[in-house]
Amino acid sequence: MMTDLASTTPQSLGRDPMVGLRLARVDGFEPAIALGQDELPAYLRRFTMLFADDATMRRGGIGRVTRAVNAQGEAVALKQLILPTCDEFDDAAHEALVAKFKAAFREEYECHRALSGLKGFPRLYGWGEVDGVPAIVMEWVEGETLARLRSRFAVDDAGRLSPLVAARLGRDLFDLLCRMSLVGEGFVHRDISPANIMVRTARLPLDRQLAEGTFDLCLIDFGSSLALEPASAVAGTGGKASFTERYATLRRATVAYAPPEMLTDDIPDLRALRMSPAIDVYAAASTVYELIAGAAPYEAAPSTSGTSGSRKKTRDIASPYRLKMDTLPDYPIGAHAPGCDLTQLLRREPDVALAAAEQAQQLGLEPDSEELRDALAFVDAQLFDVVMACLSSHQKDRPEPAAVEAALSAFCDHYAQNVGRSLRGEPLTPCPMDASGRAVRRALMVGATVVCGVVWAVVVVSAALLASGARVTATLGSLVWSGSLPGIIAALALALPGIAGVAAGALARDRRSGFLQGVLALSACEVPVLVVAACSVFSQRAVMGGLVAALVATYTLTWFLLAMGFAFELPVSAPRRTKAQMATPLAGGAAAVRTFGGPVEVSSDSISTTKEA
Repeated sequence: MMTDLASTTPQSLGRDPMVGLRLARVDGFEPAIALGQDELPAYLRRFTMLFADDATMRRGGIGRVTRAVNAQGEAVALKQLILPTCDEFDDAAHEALVAKFKAAFREEYECHRALSGLKGFPRLYGWGEVDGVPAIVMEWVEGETLARLRSRFAVDDAGRLSPLVAARLGRDLFDLLCRMSLVGEGFVHRDISPANIMVRTARLPLDRQLAEGTFDLCLIDFGSSLALEPASAVAGTGGKASFTERYATLRRATVAYAPPEMLTDDIPDLRALRMSPAIDVYAAASTVYELIAGAAPYEAAPSTSGTSGSRKKTRDIASPYRLKMDTLPDYPIGAHAPGCDLTQLLRREPDVALAAAEQAQQLGLEPDSEELRDALAFVDAQLFDVVMACLSSHQKDRPEPAAVEAALSAFCDHYAQNVGRSLRGEPLTPCPMDASGRAVRRALMVGATVVCGVVWAVVVVSAALLASGARVTATLGSLVWSGSLPGIIAALALALPGIAGVAAGALARDRRSGFLQGVLALSACEVPVLVVAACSVFSQRAVMGGLVAALVATYTLTWFLLAMGFAFELPVSAPRRTKAQMATPLAGGAAAVRTFGGPVEVSSDSISTTKEA
């Protein structure tokens, strides 16, 4: 659909943008949004008279998309339905087929309309006809498709991306899937593939997004999308054919990325299976798999032995449905696999290189050492486990989009920290696919922080007011001071240790270091205050007792806050294994895991891992 056509616009070709364009009148235009009578005329002028550049025409589903401009020079995308020809049909059959195409095209418009306005989806302007053919007018997305960008982002000749970049793209992609659940009963795109995922460049250049590690993704082509219905509505149809079943031949998925249930029309409960977000989970994970391995799950290169493993089996199965039901995809081989040129790779992976260099320097390792490569590969396996868990042939075994997004976010957030843990043989901070548990932990963390902060502030203010103006005599060796204690001094003495402890913890590289550094800074600032308090005599004993109690309370509250932050992020993954242990499944993974590059053999009752001879 809306592909990376910004590079083929009239302006980029150095010609007058209005020369050689086709006039496209959009008749019977229906705005996609509700407008007042005073707003409608201007809106119609914007979108009913367009100038289409046929040189940018590309096919998208059952329509063709063309870049067009209006009289004000505003760029839009004009998608027109491709009507079937009547060469192979009689008049009645052709008329019925045309009606079928038009109904499917209108359904695409309605699905897109519900998502228009959400971040990550093209804005929809309206519906009409151009030369008697149904047409959709929508936002022209400036950017490039992930299919085109993969070669540009690749870090090796196999077309593989840095696992960290692949995880960031996957995190932002699954975030789009989560947003689709916010509208009505939710939506399923059902044709997620690199060709239907764009990286916008209008707001932020591509190189800047790559450097910042956050991508402005946009999901396009809703020709196969479907608005979900309540479970009661699905159960109560009484066998009535759904829209998907009636127009299934027109609304298909891309085979390389689609789950099994989208590749057959001959299984029970097909309608319910095709109304599940699990379809998009499988397709999105297949896309991330391709970014990691350089090929889609069932298109990866066969093993060099050519005589064993699932890749040999796949060649004997003609049906994509049977292939994906009966065999597992090979465990992905990432860019940091054995045999890679780590020095060259790290030149193309600045974020990974920074984390690796820092950890390697501390341990006295060379930047191209085998131990560093193994450490990177071990951390990458967390990402591979997440992706493989999404590629189950059974919907019920696939995680929810929010859970995958949470796991990928954790992988990205803790990547540098986990490289160091892997090198030191320590447990990795995990990437759990438990969105609800993560949300609960985050809520508890925020709630406890607020409570501690409020109590801490009340203690500091109350003690400062109690001590304000109190007569005190402080004796430090030969130095003696006597006078009234200013309230601001008492407040600073109580607050500064806690502030120093929290600041030191926040600036640390990881939670463990944050806890230790925070407690050290807290104690270092608290001790001088206690020494001064011990050397002071107050005219009122109650003031002295109140200040000491306040010091103990602020110290305890700050320590609890630091300990809680550490506890909520406590790593539980298994420590890094030796090479001989790598053949066993990695902790935390839901997929079959082998030694890097080893094929998976599937039997009816078990999954075994083997190595090539």
